[in-house]
Parts: sequence; structure tokens; C-alpha cells
Amino acid sequence: MWKRLFSQALAGFSILVLFILPAGCAGGTEVIEADLGQEFLLPIKQEASITGEKLRIRFEDVIEDSRCPLNVTCIWEGRVSILARLIYDDATYTVVLNEPGLTDYAVDVFRDYSITFHLKPYPGEMENISKEDYYLQLTISKQQSSTMGDQVEIMLP
Repeated sequence: MWKRLFSQALAGFSILVLFILPAGCAGGTEVIEADLGQEFLLPIKQEASITGEKLRIRFEDVIEDSRCPLNVTCIWEGRVSILARLIYDDATYTVVLNEPGLTDYAVDVFRDYSITFHLKPYPGEMENISKEDYYLQLTISKQQSSTMGDQVEIMLP
């Protein structure tokens, strides 16, 4: 009888460890709220919602980081490519944001939004940058209406 009770208790504890504890430790599900024109920080695997807009952005991954490190002379400044998801009016767009090395920020346009971004840390600011160390410094603003029609739109299926 004691053996049976012990087995049932052990099975219950295993379920607790396998299902409940990992859910509590998952983290990373909090959505950051940001206002238009407000600079905010977006860590990798996090999502931000733009207050009063039908726009959210999720920082998925760093595809490439070949930026020339600080205090090093390079023949090419390099670049960083960032995989992001833009959710607009419940439609999801996967985009790649590119930032040249040795710049303070880059700007891309999505629909009528201007996305100003900079990936941190910059190579040379710290040793051995891991994926978890990356975060985007972002400002999302509304574009001014243009009668020239020269707006570039980021849209990938």
C-alpha cells in the first residue's frame, strides 16, 4: 500500500515539475507598451505594442552581425540584419531590418510608420555577445502624408 501511495505521489510531483514549473519560468511573454515617437528598448524575443495604433513589433532574431567592432580599423563597416515581425491590423509581416555598421541608427518605413532602430550592444562594447544580450533601441513614428508617392513600404508575405 505504501509503495502504491509513494508511486502516486511521485507521479504527481513529476507532473508538477514537467508542466507547471516550466510555465512559471517561461517569462518573455510581457508586451511592452510604447507611444508613437517615444524611444523604447525591445529585448530579443519580446514584443511591443504601439499605444493607440493597430501596430505591434516583435524582435525575433539577429540573422547577421558583421559590424566592425569599436576601436578596430576595418575595410568594410559591416552590417547587422534583424528579423522582426510586424503585426498590423491582425496581419503579420516578417521583415528584415538592416543597419550598417558604424552608424548611430537606421530608418525603415512600414505603411505610414517610420521605424528608427539601433541594435545594441555594439561589437567591442562587451566580450562574447550572446543572442540573449541583444536589444533594439526603437522609435516608431507616423510618417507625414506625402503627395510625391515616393514612400517605400516593407512588406513580405
